[in-house]
Amino acid sequence: MNPAKWNIFITGASGGIGLEFVRQYLNDGCRVFATYRNDDLASQLKSLKGDLELFPLDIRKVKQIEQVRDQLKDESIDILINNAAIGGPADQSATFGQIDIESWSELMQTNVFYTVKLTEMFFDLVKRSQGKKIVFISSRSGSISERGKLAHHLPGGTYIYRSSKAALNAVTQSLAFDYTLEGISVIVLHPGWVKTKMAGNKADLTVDQSVKSMKKLISSFVPAMNGVFYNFDGKIIPW
Repeated sequence: MNPAKWNIFITGASGGIGLEFVRQYLNDGCRVFATYRNDDLASQLKSLKGDLELFPLDIRKVKQIEQVRDQLKDESIDILINNAAIGGPADQSATFGQIDIESWSELMQTNVFYTVKLTEMFFDLVKRSQGKKIVFISSRSGSISERGKLAHHLPGGTYIYRSSKAALNAVTQSLAFDYTLEGISVIVLHPGWVKTKMAGNKADLTVDQSVKSMKKLISSFVPAMNGVFYNFDGKIIPW
């Protein structure tokens, strides 16, 4: 099967990086399944042309995940891109001393628990595909080794977001260990500092630049590369 005709499943596709993944894979001629949570914010996604199927989905609702999975039960998914995530509060409620437990719980549920649950529920569709690739859009801020060692790092900051991405990274390591020999690629990517709603216009990269680079890495990825945390440009980030 020509990779240009692969089936791609993308969560959190109403804007930013997710929307750009949809746009670029459609331009490649792929068949794309994309999810969105908020109907009011999905107008750009709905306007895209190509072999596109859309599914309203809040990944924190298992029954909705089941419904989408059941609609695709006869399909295969060559590339599953776990993009849906939230950033949480950026004020003192995310910093040690005033941490808001409810916000922390919401981040962990969205960025880790239900992301992994969705992957679990779609795993058989990936396993029977030709591509067999599972992508997790993580963040360099989840690197434990780098904390405090980069020039832009300052004391404080969002403990809850960093910990959610570190937890996600830990799960991907287990998946890589368990399924490499079965031919599953487990791809963990930092998209760079991208001009999105979360990062703002001060960021370095456009979504087009980030996604184009990540797609190139995803395309060349093989299971032997599992167990490594990659920057969007292919450079390795320490866990």
